Amino acid sequence: MIAARWGLNGRMALAAGLFAAAGSAASADALDDCRRARAPEQRLGACSDVIKSATASPEDRAAAYRARAEARSEAGATAEAIADFTAALALKPDSVAALGGRARARLSAGDNDGAIGDYSEALRLAPRSSGLLLERGHAHTARGDVDSAIADLSDAIRHDPKSASAFNSRGLAWRRKRDLGRAHADFTTAIALNPIYALAYVNRGYLAEARGQKPEAVEDLETALLIDPSLTGAKEALKRLGSTSSLTARSEQRIVRGKSLVEANCSRCHAVGASGASPHPKAPEFRTLQRRHPLLALREPLTRGIAAPHDEMPRFAVTDGDIDAIVAYINNLSAK
Repeated sequence: MIAARWGLNGRMALAAGLFAAAGSAASADALDDCRRARAPEQRLGACSDVIKSATASPEDRAAAYRARAEARSEAGATAEAIADFTAALALKPDSVAALGGRARARLSAGDNDGAIGDYSEALRLAPRSSGLLLERGHAHTARGDVDSAIADLSDAIRHDPKSASAFNSRGLAWRRKRDLGRAHADFTTAIALNPIYALAYVNRGYLAEARGQKPEAVEDLETALLIDPSLTGAKEALKRLGSTSSLTARSEQRIVRGKSLVEANCSRCHAVGASGASPHPKAPEFRTLQRRHPLLALREPLTRGIAAPHDEMPRFAVTDGDIDAIVAYINNLSAK
């Protein structure tokens, strides 16, 4: 009786509601794939599906544009990424993530002024972001405005005094101003904050070479190469300095040790080699860790036995030497 009283209009309304719910669920699945799918082509396709969907909300479409832009940036399609970030901002003008993403893409394309403009707008919305200040500092350095770079990097350090990358970047800026004492102090602080920060060792090594301090330069450059064997600039600098150490053999030994550690402790969840997907869906492939942690800020999580935490991650004890070996292996793997 109740169903009969619905009539044709009621049944049509119910059907419309069911179709809308199904469309919403499909859109949610596509948005999830857009954000999280492992394969780049799958992410790009899912994001495009959300963007073209008639049922996607403006907020979901903005998120899809941003995610597609990030995937395109990773693939090196910079112009397309900038267009997608711009489309995301048209839908959501106050998106700090989209502004920061477009700034990075513009910086990659050599548009330093455009990047600085985007970073400045993002910082207007998020004035305490040390990450945005750090990145705008890079953009100022690229444009040749070292004083503005130092100001931004100093603000980044004020908001995040433990940012090794901010100290390293400010050290580079001080070096460009030929204030070698301050540059050395910043590189040293960066290393103290992150003892596996290979680039900071390289930069301090270059500085020691420029100051005629050969033993100090050799020590820093060798340490950098033991952490990251792919640093060709450090290799060339050691040749210039006439270093004849058995560095290659020691580096290979460290890589082999790192590989053994991750195979024994991490391979149940992670893909630890040069190819293949991780057995655990939440565990990133080790070959992607350098992209996820571009400055290799991994000492703290590795000390806890966790490179990228997920619920089922087993705990295991590691020494400082173990951490150095694992990082050397990750760097060597990522460089292939």
